[in-house]
Amino acid sequence: MRATTTPTLFVRPRVAAGIAAVALSLSLVPGSADAQPAREQAPVDVSLEVADQPPVDVATVQKVWPTRLLEAHGVPVSDQDLVAVVRDGRTVSGPSKRLREGDVVRLTQVVKERKVKRVKVRKGTVEVFTTTMKPGKRKVVSTGRAGVRKVVAVRTLHNGDPVKYRVVEKRVVKEPRPRRVLVGREAWSVPGADGLNWGALAGCESGGNPRAVNPAGYYGLYQFDIGTWRSVGGTGVPTSASAAEQTYRAKLLYQQRGRSPWPSCGRLL
Repeated sequence: MRATTTPTLFVRPRVAAGIAAVALSLSLVPGSADAQPAREQAPVDVSLEVADQPPVDVATVQKVWPTRLLEAHGVPVSDQDLVAVVRDGRTVSGPSKRLREGDVVRLTQVVKERKVKRVKVRKGTVEVFTTTMKPGKRKVVSTGRAGVRKVVAVRTLHNGDPVKYRVVEKRVVKEPRPRRVLVGREAWSVPGADGLNWGALAGCESGGNPRAVNPAGYYGLYQFDIGTWRSVGGTGVPTSASAAEQTYRAKLLYQQRGRSPWPSCGRLL
């Protein structure tokens, strides 16, 4: 990475011999369409502004490129640097950047620094409700751990001052593990459905077997189909849930639709 030290601009005295030598070296650039004998080009005055140094007036031949003028005066220019030519208060571009009388050549030194850092990813907390503990009681069963994210950014400096910060990559290099906490709660209860004979209904529908499966696509104690199970908040398949949860979901279904989901056995409730 190029150092950010601002080079000192050295300008030789404007004596006739010095101007003629610079003019000759700049006008005889191989392949230059504007190359002419130095004696046919009158020198022009331009101003050089390099980084945070005071402006310096120099003499050069007409239509030389600003970058070549800077290098001729010992100022290195990298591919990242910004070289602007200001003419009559306006910045010019393209072929118009060949220098004329009164132009200002402004060099902004650009440095791009790549920064890599690792930041913590919060582990978070997952609460698991259970009826095996007193309501409101909490128990940490896993402390978990924080994760790590790698962040790569590029900081751009103009003449040593930061002007831009851009993140180019974000990647989790260590996955977080959440803290797991058991939380006691009351047994599942659904108003208006708790006093019914759910044991009788389960015995009629599945023989009281929470793992019962009907080939027609009905599962568990109360022979839920998958669509109905999910409509009352169930996940996965009913046979994967505990008997207590299956009964709770059946109570929710009864609260919504009464005995109609069990046309034959519902009379036992």
